[in-house]
Amino acid sequence: MPIRALLYTWREIVIPFLGGVIFFTFVFLMFQAVRLADYFINHGVGFWLLAKLTVYISSAFLPVVLPLSFLVAVLVGFGRMSADAEIVAFKAAGISIVRLYLPVLFSSIAVSAAVFYLAFNFIPWANHQFKRTTLKLGNTKVVSNLKEGVFTEGFFDLLVYADKVDTDANQMRGVFIFDERDPKSPSVIVASRGTIIPQKTDSDLSSAAIMSLENGAIHRPDASREFYEKIDFNEYNLLLRVDEGRTGEISYPKTMTQAQIGAAMREYKAKNDQPHYVEYSIEYWRRVALGLAPLIFGVLGVGLGTVRMRNVKSNALLICVAIIFVYWAGNLLGSMLAEKGWVSPFLGIQFSNILAIPTAIVAFRRAMW
Repeated sequence: MPIRALLYTWREIVIPFLGGVIFFTFVFLMFQAVRLADYFINHGVGFWLLAKLTVYISSAFLPVVLPLSFLVAVLVGFGRMSADAEIVAFKAAGISIVRLYLPVLFSSIAVSAAVFYLAFNFIPWANHQFKRTTLKLGNTKVVSNLKEGVFTEGFFDLLVYADKVDTDANQMRGVFIFDERDPKSPSVIVASRGTIIPQKTDSDLSSAAIMSLENGAIHRPDASREFYEKIDFNEYNLLLRVDEGRTGEISYPKTMTQAQIGAAMREYKAKNDQPHYVEYSIEYWRRVALGLAPLIFGVLGVGLGTVRMRNVKSNALLICVAIIFVYWAGNLLGSMLAEKGWVSPFLGIQFSNILAIPTAIVAFRRAMW
């Protein structure tokens, strides 16, 4: 009977936990929707690259999403059992709240281990990849949509004007192009007709095209030699290409593994560089605090979840919001105190956990009637 009871309790928290992960990830991702839309519309990234950016952004939320989801799951699971008097039935059968807490304990250890791994290794890699990709996008001029009667900048570093534009056929009429890619020899190209032929590239972050121009002329002044050159043509193919932008070295706390941050902390401490030491220490202990949160939320959720609630799901969510508000308010206060040097980074970042532990113990003891 105890084994079946423990499995029953575990099933009560698993489904809400998975639902919470999906829900909170979606909520956090909504705040990044405009950013992702900008990459798709203004930078012209493909679906595959957009999907990778979405994964990078979503993964950064997981160290926060997993503890939140676990807290909601425990509150919902034990709240429902309490509302249906199942907790009372278990106790009458000799199964104490401590035994019912065992599935929560094992689950909280698993969630905590996942958060530690993600925060220590995977999330820094994802942050590094996201920053690297966005820097490349920022360094790459992407083809803009040409419009009739409008001077369009950012078209492979060219200024382009066309009287008529046929987007279906990629054709233009009455074309004017100002090419200043070589500042020493800028040129103006006019043509009666032009066709844009996109070309495949070996990278998602580079672009290329051939602009085939007909019946026009190239005007090129040369101030250094004091002459003006005009070349008439019947057909002129202008090869346009922008290679993938470069990023250089990307290194700041959120893109570094826990071991790298620890090495940087020791280096800055040896140099007596207190501002950088505090900056890296705050990130170091923040990851540790996030990893410990599921262990505390498990005890707190069992204690508060055994309180009788009429509407279990909505009240559980309200309790979760209240807990998270107080928890993260304490986290922000501790971070501010640590940044100002009033407390150590360890104490400042662990401030919320230090406050939550006695609250969780008191709530759990009240559930052991």
